[in-house]
Amino acid sequence: MTSLTHPAIPLLVVLMTLVGNAAASRTTMATGYSIAGPQDSAAAYRSAVEAALASPQPGYGTTRLGTFEMVNNHDRFGSESDLAYHFTVEFEVPAALAGQWHFRAGVDFGDGGTMMLDDTVLDYRRDDLWWVGYWDSTGVLSGSVALAEGRHTLHLYGLERCCDGFFTTQFRVGNSGYTTFSDDDSLLPVPEVPEPSKLALLASGSALLAVARRRRRPAS
Repeated sequence: MTSLTHPAIPLLVVLMTLVGNAAASRTTMATGYSIAGPQDSAAAYRSAVEAALASPQPGYGTTRLGTFEMVNNHDRFGSESDLAYHFTVEFEVPAALAGQWHFRAGVDFGDGGTMMLDDTVLDYRRDDLWWVGYWDSTGVLSGSVALAEGRHTLHLYGLERCCDGFFTTQFRVGNSGYTTFSDDDSLLPVPEVPEPSKLALLASGSALLAVARRRRRPAS
């Protein structure tokens, strides 16, 4: 009988852990200087924000967010006025969770903004959006969409001329409660690209397993 306790087996478990899936969604905040003002369409908001991000300036920047809750530019980079915002949330929908998804974002877009899922516009408003912590307030962008299994990206684009406020974004699957996007929201595994050192370790572990198999092969 072949033993299942070969030292190569625990090594494979370690390697799979090293290169496995990162937990949860992945959120990025990018900001730039803009005085563009209210826009006439969701596409115009995206263009205005992308133009601002193409010219980096002090007081603005890009960062990964561990939790998409009560964040703003002033706390991260300094500026609290003349802001263009682009938030992206990447996530994976497993087959078991395919179906109707709901999204809501409390925002401070004084000159309006838009919420998009992949290339679909979920919400667009050009009025003063100022979220004060209540989900029934006027400063909320929201929308629902039927999602198929696979990778998706939620986008928020918006403009703020004065007095940088806070942002929080959440999702809901079917009739479940809302959950804040974060590094431990646990429902949405996003595969990470392994670092070169991890790839090398995986390759060496695979070679070790191949040697172990050859040693266990019965003589002819």
